[in-house]
Amino acid sequence: GSPPLPPPSLLDGFPDPSRVETRKKEYLKALQEQVRQRVETLTQKHQANLEYLRAKNDQCKRQAQATIDQELVKQEMEIDRRHDEQLLALQQAAMRRKFNITKEAGELTLQYQTKETQERMQMLDYELHRKYFDAQSGGLDWTQQQIAAVSPGALGALPAPPDARASSAASAASAAGTLFVAVQAAYNLTNKDTGLLGDVSDPYVMLRLGTQELSTPVINNNLNPVWEADNRFTLAVTKEDKLLELEVKNSNVLRDDSLGRTTLDFRSLAPGAWHTRRELLQDGDLGELEYAVHFKPKP
Repeated sequence: GSPPLPPPSLLDGFPDPSRVETRKKEYLKALQEQVRQRVETLTQKHQANLEYLRAKNDQCKRQAQATIDQELVKQEMEIDRRHDEQLLALQQAAMRRKFNITKEAGELTLQYQTKETQERMQMLDYELHRKYFDAQSGGLDWTQQQIAAVSPGALGALPAPPDARASSAASAASAAGTLFVAVQAAYNLTNKDTGLLGDVSDPYVMLRLGTQELSTPVINNNLNPVWEADNRFTLAVTKEDKLLELEVKNSNVLRDDSLGRTTLDFRSLAPGAWHTRRELLQDGDLGELEYAVHFKPKP
């Protein structure tokens, strides 16, 4: 008979593994290409959107900057306008103030000159009085008729000078010693000059002992004055004199103001030595006075 047939293949109907692997590679390659193209497309869209947003942002920034610049220009113009108005007002006020100060300065100058003339006349009258009354402690070269001829209104009715020897004897009997005073400085004085000229007090110190009155020079525009010249005084002390009064005053054209005062019982200090004092001023708002005293009793 005929030979037997070979058995049927068990691989019939199954794909070839090598072909499957090849198809897998081809499919994977195609898939990767699709992904690459998709990514490239998305990247291009993203880049285009980004460029659009940047351009839009730049445009908005330019518009905002232009708006800000316009507002700044408006504000600067408004500030310049207000500045010009204020400057004009200040100039007008300064001109009015200058006119008022010039007017007041002229009035003060006139008052000062009038006061100065009056003081000169009073000083001449005082000198005549002093020369007349010096006869109480020493000889007088002028006669009463000569003094009256110079100033008949002031001294013509004065009585004859007392006997010089009798006056000297009376003074010697009442003399108790000599008081030396040195005015040194003042501190933190009150300002009484508050006018338009803008200056401060012009202080000087008045010393009083019994009927004696002496004063330091005036120091202009100083609330902490220091006296270095014409600040030492010698006063005759009688048996009745007990208190030395020192008053700080502010020199004015019309009337001097008191800045405060202090008193000292110089007899309570050890005699024959200098004593430096720095005391608060009484009857004033504030301030201190520094001075030194030396009491020399009569032997």
